[in-house]
Amino acid sequence: MSEINANDISWTPSETLGLTIGEVSKMFHVSVRMLRHWEDLGLLSPKRDASGYRAYEPVDLNRLRRLLVYKELGVPATRIRRLLDAPAPVVVEELKKGRNDLAKRLQRLQKTLDETDRLIDIAEKGTTMANAETGDLRQSEAKDRWGDTKQWMEFAERQTTADEKAKTQEEQHMRDVEAKLAEAKRRGVKPGSDEANNLAEEHRASLYYYEVSPSMQVCLGRMYVADKRFKKHYDDIEPGLAQWLRDIIEANAASQDIDLSNVQWE
Repeated sequence: MSEINANDISWTPSETLGLTIGEVSKMFHVSVRMLRHWEDLGLLSPKRDASGYRAYEPVDLNRLRRLLVYKELGVPATRIRRLLDAPAPVVVEELKKGRNDLAKRLQRLQKTLDETDRLIDIAEKGTTMANAETGDLRQSEAKDRWGDTKQWMEFAERQTTADEKAKTQEEQHMRDVEAKLAEAKRRGVKPGSDEANNLAEEHRASLYYYEVSPSMQVCLGRMYVADKRFKKHYDDIEPGLAQWLRDIIEANAASQDIDLSNVQWE
């Protein structure tokens, strides 16, 4: 039998003896098992034809439509049974409450949908790492460099969920740590000293885009020197700061038994 559209069916007592349970199941996209279950609960009560088969008539379909509305609104089955036979004022009051709850749910779902779209967009296309250290690592390059790592996904999630105030505060914290590093270098703090190791840990903690391990920090420290834009960023704060930062990062990592000859991005 071709697909049945509930809105296209015209009923008159002389034209039909009712629809079968299979036809109703297909029409409303509800399993036969569920229709039988609702019948057992007393929510539906289709008549039987001469052969003993269920015969759903217009009144049954209208009742089923209402049942499905209440179900979507989150009304429990015991309450649905009462509403199906309740007077209009009682039903309208329940519908108003359900509608308000549904509107709130839709808002939450829309927010989730928007965040999902943004997360996919960032993960697939990359994004500008605004004010991130060099302030000049652009979308495609950032994705090419880190796009196949789990940290890239952490970064995308962070960009999606963090509000602008939180991002601004974290970026300012990073700037404050950089100023502290520059001041320590000017004072002649030596790599490997307790103060330098503590500063290296502060620097690692300030990298809020994703969780950075000591081994990953070594990889970043080497990039600060090798990449001219990163090097310029740090050396503009304090001459020689890029190399000094790399040195305190590596000395701190070595104190934690990181093999500097075989560091991994992990």
